Formats: sequence, structure tokens, C-alpha cells
Amino acid sequence: MATIGACAATTSYFLARNEASDFLDNQLRQIALYVGDTRSSPVTGPDSGAPHDPEDDFVIQVWDAAGSTLRQSHPTIGIPRQSATGFADASTGSGSWRVYTLVAPDRTVQVSQDMSVREELAASAALQAALPIIVLIPLSLLTLSWIIDRIMARLNRLATAVASRDTTVDSPVPTDDVPAEVIPFVSSINLLLARLRALLEKQRRFISDAAHELRTPLSALQIQIDNLRHDDRDGRFSERLTELEAGIRRATSLVSKLLRLARYDAHETAPPPQPIDLVQLALDTIARLTPLAESRGIDLGITRRDKAVTIGALADFEIILDNLVENAVRYTPPNGTVDVAVAVAGREARIEVRDTGPGIAEEEMPRVFERFFRSRPQDSEGSGLGLAIAKAAAERQGARLTLAMREDRPGLLAGLVVRMAPIRA
Repeated sequence: MATIGACAATTSYFLARNEASDFLDNQLRQIALYVGDTRSSPVTGPDSGAPHDPEDDFVIQVWDAAGSTLRQSHPTIGIPRQSATGFADASTGSGSWRVYTLVAPDRTVQVSQDMSVREELAASAALQAALPIIVLIPLSLLTLSWIIDRIMARLNRLATAVASRDTTVDSPVPTDDVPAEVIPFVSSINLLLARLRALLEKQRRFISDAAHELRTPLSALQIQIDNLRHDDRDGRFSERLTELEAGIRRATSLVSKLLRLARYDAHETAPPPQPIDLVQLALDTIARLTPLAESRGIDLGITRRDKAVTIGALADFEIILDNLVENAVRYTPPNGTVDVAVAVAGREARIEVRDTGPGIAEEEMPRVFERFFRSRPQDSEGSGLGLAIAKAAAERQGARLTLAMREDRPGLLAGLVVRMAPIRA
């Protein structure tokens, strides 16, 4: 629009200038043809009776055959006398002039006009031609902006809805309020989501079925080990049976974790929520894991007991805290400490688990919640599923899991942040 406006203004300028020149040239010629013949007044001053712009005045000069001045409208402006009839351009100290000279046997008449008058007329015509476009540009920007906002509003709502969808939601994107031009694209996205949903469902079903199928032979193996231990009266195979039993326990634990993950992935309905005393939850967890801590020479205890109650599924919170405390005990070297604390800040409660182990390297911190990922050192027992299960359980309960290195000494600080239950009046 700016380019078109500039071209239109330039074209209008030259067209108006040429038209004005032709028109005004004819005026000069007409004035020269009809100027009076009186000789009574050799020099006549400019007419100042009517208000007008002095720049618009014509300069009229009349000479007789001998070259004597018969009439001159502006004596102060000395425009040279031209020798031949016709148009010419002349310059004086007061500006540039367009001159028409009529040479007759008995006299010479010369009419002149300031060139600035022509420039003003041309500029005025160009401005008038460009003014609508100048006004059109900002109005068009505003109008186009309004039109685009109206047209794209539904698309913007669609983009917001897609961007705000939770990663666990696999339902199709609704097309009720989608522009017709975008429906094929949204339909393609829904088709892709359907294929992805089917693939994930197959994966979850495979893990669940495999875990269920593995539980039966593992249980049978455990029964056979118990029978062998009963028959091994002299204890010849006691050590081997103990190692085999430990391996079966690890396999059984892995199968149980896989089943639990499959249930979380399938978005099973959580157990009915109930009030949970977080201090009691911490004490019960410590009691369950005290034998493991004592076997490794770990000092496991609770250091802070702020009164805190939350609402949720007890089983999920037990899974979360068991995983955090068990990981701390397993990764802490002998004679180390694992401290559990329940602290309240505002409307949130935080269960912290501090250990004196090696912690987690900074480059590995973003991956600790990935399945089967195990941070260094990897010589301790574990499947790499504990933190993944804890994170899935925390998300289902609307809680937050945090991991960070301790600032006071080497070790890891794991935290579970939950909303406290409202206090009844």
C-alpha cells in the first residue's frame, strides 16, 4: 500500500503539473492578447484593492516599438524583455518565472507568472490524490487486524486447547468449533492419537500380562525352594538355596513393580481418599524399613514431626515414601544416616528424606524418574523402577516429588510436597 501510495502521488504530481502548466500558459497568452492599448499611464503599479496572494499576481510588461515602457504592473521586478513571440523561462533575483511574450510591430507585451504557483498547484493535487491512501493505510491495518483476530479466534482456541492437554489424555481433539479449513489437519492429529493410543494400550497389556504370567512360575519356584530347604536336613545346599531365594525375591519384586506401573499407566481409579496423618505415615515407613537399615548399619530415624494431615489414597503415599526411604537406605554407605522429617509451610506439608550417600550427578538428575534408569554407582540392588513408580503415584495424588543435592554435606535430599487437608472449624 505504501508503494502504491507513493507511485500514485508521483503520477498525480506530474499529471497535475502538466495540466496546470497548459492551463496557465493559455491564461498568459489570453492576457497578452487582450491587454489594453492605452498609453496614458506609462507605469502602472500592482492592483492592491482586492485581498489576494501576491505570488499569484501576473507581472505584465508593455513596450512600444522603440522599446520604451508603456505599462508595468510590478516595477520592482525586472524580467528581461524577450525578443520573439512565445513561451520562455526566465530567472531573476526574486525567483523563476514562466514568460509569454507577444511581439507586434507597434508594441511588445510580456506576461509572466511565478513558477512557485505551478509547483504549489501540482503539490496540492498530488497531496489530494495521496491523502485517501495515506488514511487508508492505518485504517487497513486496524481493519485487517480485527478481521484476522475474528477469523483466527477459533484457531487460537484450538491451539490453546491442544497445548494445555495433559500428556495422559489420549482422547480425540474436538472439532466442534474448529474452522472448516483446519478440520483435515485436526482429523489427522486425531488419527495419529488413535494409533498412539492403540500402541500404548498394547504395550500396557503386554506388560500386565507378562507380569501376571511371571508371578505363577516364581511362586512355584519359591514353593520348590521351601521344599528343598525342608529336605536339606544337613544344610549342604543352604547357601545356594539362600542365593536362589534372594534372586527369586528380586524377580518377584520386579514383577510386582511392573504390575504397579501397568496399573498407573492404565489410569486405574485411585482408592477412595481418606485423611492421612503424615507423621504416622513416616513412622510406619521407618518401622517397615528399619530391618533393612540395621542390616546395612544405617541410622534411620525421624528428626521433625510437624502435625500435618492430607487427603488421599494411603496406598499411593505408602508406595511413594517407601521408595524414597528405601532408595536412601540402599545407596547410603554403612554407618551413614537417613533422616526423615515432616515440615509444614503455609497450606503445604513436606516430607523430606535426607541421606549421606553419594547423591546423584548433576547431568543424571533430569533422568532419575525414567524407567529402568539407575544412577551411579550401579552395584546396589534395584530395578530402576522405584522413582518412576513414586512419580506416577505422586501425580495421581496431586503431589510433587523433588530431588536435590544437600547443601550442608554430601548426600541427597528427596522431598514429597502435598496439600494439607482443610481445618474444620
